[in-house]
This record gives sequence, structure tokens and C-alpha cells, in this order.
Amino acid sequence: MPTYHPALTAWLRTHHGVVSRRRLLSLGVTPDQLAAMLRSGELLLIWEGVYRHAVWPDTFLSSCAALCAADPTLMICCGGAARMWSYRRCSALDLHVTGTGTGLRITGGPLHHRCPVMPPHHVHQRSDGIRLTSPARTVFDLAKHLPPGDLESVIEQGLRRSQFDVPTLYGVGALLCRRGRAGSSNFANVLSSRPLWRRPVDSHAELALGKALHTAGVRLEPHVSLTLANGQTVHPDLGDPLVGFYVEIDDHEWHGGRLDATYDLQRDRQARLVGARIERVSTDEIALMPASLIASLVAAYHQQRTLSLTRG
Repeated sequence: MPTYHPALTAWLRTHHGVVSRRRLLSLGVTPDQLAAMLRSGELLLIWEGVYRHAVWPDTFLSSCAALCAADPTLMICCGGAARMWSYRRCSALDLHVTGTGTGLRITGGPLHHRCPVMPPHHVHQRSDGIRLTSPARTVFDLAKHLPPGDLESVIEQGLRRSQFDVPTLYGVGALLCRRGRAGSSNFANVLSSRPLWRRPVDSHAELALGKALHTAGVRLEPHVSLTLANGQTVHPDLGDPLVGFYVEIDDHEWHGGRLDATYDLQRDRQARLVGARIERVSTDEIALMPASLIASLVAAYHQQRTLSLTRG
């Protein structure tokens, strides 16, 4: 029969149902009570000395909490850290763990990396007992799993969220990039190719379209300011203020309502009154990226550029 321990219950509620043997004893559970809870199935053995209460489901977060409880030198990295930081382009990556090599070796679980260089500021400790690599360190670790375009997208996402800045990433690279180390070349190349002054883009679609247009000779910057005829200041996804040409990227999952469409029409009308041109592109088009899309946007840009020159 399950035994009620108020202190244990409070702990389980905030730690995804996971508890270590050491924590159980410190909460007042005796060795005999622990043995009885294991025999009855109330506690399930996950790792040596780490348990999950049967009432709590086996989830991604409970797995992470159990790994961290099994060895205090371990932390979640790579795909697992990317998932907790909600980084895009990483859904196919697996949960890995990393450590300095001074703790246990997890066998039969996720891939275990050993890294002797793990400064305290590279580790993020959550209140639920989960340790994971910091945002900037996670980006470096992802460099060995992601192609350059996806890694650049993650960097832009982190910059947009103010999770790190470019100097912080350079600091991580200076500490960790080494000849022959997986991901070092990819991380260095992607980071060095990004201008320090460029504002971060808001989505992978913006990044992909901006790069495609840049290759075609049209350089647009993200989230530049545009003052409409009614005095409102807006920030289109991409634009060239000198020419007055802007691109808005509409995601059908977010931009499908009648009110959104009406607002967009009104805003575009106000933009035309000040001589600006806004082209709207859907994320579905960008996913396919047909040559005709880029060609039409390039032609529209040059049309607007010619008009801007004639206006003086």
C-alpha cells in the first residue's frame, strides 16, 4: 500500500516524479520504507540509486531529471538541450549528455560525451533538478549535428531572444574550437560569415529568403523601421529603406484570419502613400523557394529602385 510522505510528495511534484536514494533518505524515508516502496512498485528504478514514482509518467523531462540525479557531473546537451531551449531545426536530434569525465559512465542510455572544459557559465541549473548546457554552449554543441544553414538559423533565433550576443559566441568558440574537434569548423565558419552589425532575423524563413535574395544581388536587412502615412512605425521582416522596398513573410498558421488580412491591407495602403512597396511572401513559397519567386522579387526591387531614383 502506498505510503504518504508529505516532504517526498512535495519534492516529486517539482522534480517530474524523480528522486534519488540520497534525497529520499534526507527527506526522512527509511531504508526499509524504500525497499517496501520498490517491492510494491510504488517506486520504479531508472538508474542506480535513482527512481521515478509510479504515479508520474515517463516523459522527456523526467528522463532528463533522472539522468541529472544519477550523476551530479552530467548535464543535458545537443538535441536534449536544444529541445528545452526550443531551438528550431533541431527536432530530429537525440538527447545526449555531457560531463567532465569525473563522474559515472551512463551505459544503456543516451550518448555520453566527455568534455574536460565545462566552465560554470556554460551550465544552466533549473529548479527542477535538470542541468543543461547554456544557450551559447548548446549552439556550439549543435554545430556537429546541424548543417550550416540550420546552425545559422539557431544562432539568429538565440540572438533575437537575447539569449546571447555575438561576442559571447566568439568567446565560446575561442575556448572550445580546436583542430579535429567535431563541429569546430562549422561553428567558426558560420559565425565568422555573419556581420556583427546585422540585426537578427525572426524566423528561419526570413533567413532563407534573405540569403536567396542576397545571392541574386538584392541585399535586404531584417526588421528595419518604416514610418507609415498615418505616423505609425512598423518593422517589416526584410527591407531596404533607401529604396523603399520591403518584404513581409506570412505564415498561414499565424496569418490566416480575416482581421489579420484586413490589417495587412490597411498597412500596405499606408505604406504606398509614403512611396514604399511591400511584397508579401508565404512561408509555403519559401519552403519550396522556386526560382520564379526570387526572380519576381528581384524584378520588383529594381522597379522600386528605379522609382526611388526618379523621385530624387
